[in-house]
Amino acid sequence: MNIGGLVGALAPVFFVLALGYLAGRRNAFDADQSAGLSKLALNFALPASLFVSMTEIRRDLLLHQGRLVLALVIAHLGLFLAGWLLLRLVKSLRGTASIIYALALATSATPVFGFAVLEPLLGPTAGGAVGLVALSINFTVPLAVVLLELDAAGKRTEMAGSSRPSPVLTGLSAGLKSPLLWGPILGITITLTGHHLPMPVAACFELIGSATSGVAVFAVGLVLAANPVKVSLGVLVGSLARVTVQSSLFFALLHLLHVVSPFAREALVCCGFPLATVVVLFAARYRAAEAESASMLLISTLLLALTVPAMMWLSR
Repeated sequence: MNIGGLVGALAPVFFVLALGYLAGRRNAFDADQSAGLSKLALNFALPASLFVSMTEIRRDLLLHQGRLVLALVIAHLGLFLAGWLLLRLVKSLRGTASIIYALALATSATPVFGFAVLEPLLGPTAGGAVGLVALSINFTVPLAVVLLELDAAGKRTEMAGSSRPSPVLTGLSAGLKSPLLWGPILGITITLTGHHLPMPVAACFELIGSATSGVAVFAVGLVLAANPVKVSLGVLVGSLARVTVQSSLFFALLHLLHVVSPFAREALVCCGFPLATVVVLFAARYRAAEAESASMLLISTLLLALTVPAMMWLSR
């Protein structure tokens, strides 16, 4: 393994993360500005980058990714459902907390860290892998929103007579409206139809997409600065589970399903990334495991220095 290349890939990530954290601690950005940066990264820059990346994959190569996509869906959606069903058996984790922790276990910050970490290490195939992993994550998040809304609706028994939108429709609507879902899908569609983006059009999307890595990682630093850190046995176990359970499951699925893909190695590294920042946002919105999820985000992010070389070695 090229240690110099690994340090060169991770050092900028931690630098920008620390920069965002310091900016947050110095109150250089208020809550609305922080939310605006996150929205810029996740709703505009990243979808544009994923869209262009998926259009650059060869059609014949993309047609052979069925087993990889199946493994990714099981490792994300399947793991979320299994984690939720098991965690809700624990009395102290019943309700919203079990959904938050299951989502932390089954979704990673690949959309945030993927391009910044993988492209310097593994080259141009990083874009396709990040797109496929992001697609799997965005199949999982809407189901989590449905469960969170159903749980919240159950707690509003005193308002049962008031008219409220269906929790199921709320979750599905949130998922279907996500640019992170449609960016890769539209890119895949163009590739499968045998078309290519004209150079001027691709350049337009690449210009906004180039802001993805820096803005997204900086926004994570702001999120970390805005939330208290709580180090407990549960937080440590949850952080280790985030970076080990999904990657172990996905590694096993790659062998069981006999997956042969140029994107498999990158996808495995993605499974060892920190928990998705949306988990912290959901925890704050639904008032469950707020300090714990923020602390898990911090610890699992620091563990990047160990998980990335470990996954690179495991997948060599």
